[in-house]
Order: sequence, then structure tokens, then C-alpha cells
Amino acid sequence: MIDENAFGILLSWFSIEDDEYGRERAEFVSRLAQFRAGARAAIREIPLGKGVRAVDMGHALYVEVGDGDQTESPFSWAKKARGRLTELGFDVFAAVTHGGRWVDDAESPSSVEHLGDAGLTTVSPPSEPFRRALYADAASHPSEDDAEDGWGPGL
Repeated sequence: MIDENAFGILLSWFSIEDDEYGRERAEFVSRLAQFRAGARAAIREIPLGKGVRAVDMGHALYVEVGDGDQTESPFSWAKKARGRLTELGFDVFAAVTHGGRWVDDAESPSSVEHLGDAGLTTVSPPSEPFRRALYADAASHPSEDDAEDGWGPGL
């Protein structure tokens, strides 16, 4: 296992709760399918580099590429991908992060292990860019105490 630098990009459906609770079930499921299709299309149609790893979390897509393995600027890629989702009518928060990540070429970065009745999904060895992207996503939303303190959607 090695430690290397990497870029992380998180594209988060900022207003998912509003859409989920403000729409009929079928309409929300259709919107979710549009978000996922738009995010996947960005990965497929806008090459970011070699050895890219992506994680679909339902409300968000996280993409990670080793520093030096990118063929597109991570900021440019995030802007293009976010723009595609915005054109589909989604409020999107995007974060571009950088830091160390652990990589083990001998193992798959994701797996499902059955622990009794639970299915444990491992998506990545430790990743500083992933943690930082999650911190940024949390900071984009207002707290319960102050509806004005979140960054809001944007890049």
C-alpha cells in the first residue's frame, strides 16, 4: 500500500431534501434518475484522467484522481460537470480538494462484506481529499441554529 497525493471532486445535490419532500414519489424517483444519469454522463464524456475512482452516494458523486494522473484540470472538470447538472435543473454544490490518499493496487478499492445480516460496503482506503470534500459539503448547508451560515450551492 502506498501514500500518494490526489484530487477529489464532490458534486452534491444541494437541495435534495426539498425535492424529496416537496414532490410526489414517482416525480422524485425520476429526478433522482436524472441526477445520476447526468453525473455518470459527466464521468463518461469529460475525461478527467487515468485511474479515476468514482463513488455514487445517491445524493452526491465523488470522483478522485491521483495528482499527476489528471488529463483535465480538476477545477475545470468540476465546473463542466456541475454546469451539466445545473442545466438539468439541479442546485449543485461542488468541492475540489487535494491531499494524501492510500492506494493498494493489489486490492479492489471497493468491496461488500457480509457481517451477519449487515452488508458492509468499503469504498476506499483512507483518503484525505474525500474527508475534505465531505467537510466542505457539510459547511455548504446551514445549521439548525442559523439558517444564514451555510455557503450554499456553488463551486
